[in-house]
Amino acid sequence: MQSRVVALEEGKERTNQSKGLPLGSLRLLVLFLSLCVVISVISIYTIKHFGIESVVTTVSSSFQPCYEEPGGLEKWISPPSNLIHNMSDKELLWRASFVPRIKNYPFPRVPKIAFMFLTKGPLPLAPLWERFLKGHERLYSIYIHSLPSFQAQFPPSSVFYKRQIPSQVW
Repeated sequence: MQSRVVALEEGKERTNQSKGLPLGSLRLLVLFLSLCVVISVISIYTIKHFGIESVVTTVSSSFQPCYEEPGGLEKWISPPSNLIHNMSDKELLWRASFVPRIKNYPFPRVPKIAFMFLTKGPLPLAPLWERFLKGHERLYSIYIHSLPSFQAQFPPSSVFYKRQIPSQVW
């Protein structure tokens, strides 16, 4: 910016450089700061006089934490024999996000593969999958994710017996 030379009454010259804030902006800033101070004082008085419970709304959660059941580590290692549960999708995600705190496993690990069958009804190729998986029971886990209205009817000898995961319709 250029500086201007302004002549004064007594012959002195003064250089006038650009102003920092215009008067209107300065008034607006002072008004805003004074409003903030007033609101803060009112809030402090309200909390002091009426208590914090009347100022802050309390939210009660319907989430129930999982309590440790007897069985210890074995419960978390082996897959459950029955996949029916009463957890919501949010609770399932919370449980699946656990991070192990130990680096070494307390048992010999066997590599496994998981099969997730997403279906609306019966599995048309179930006999083929039965033959494919026969004799390798410890090397896989099977999950059937279907509509809540579908009830699978597999015999107890089937690899798909009680492997249905309950789902919720959004």
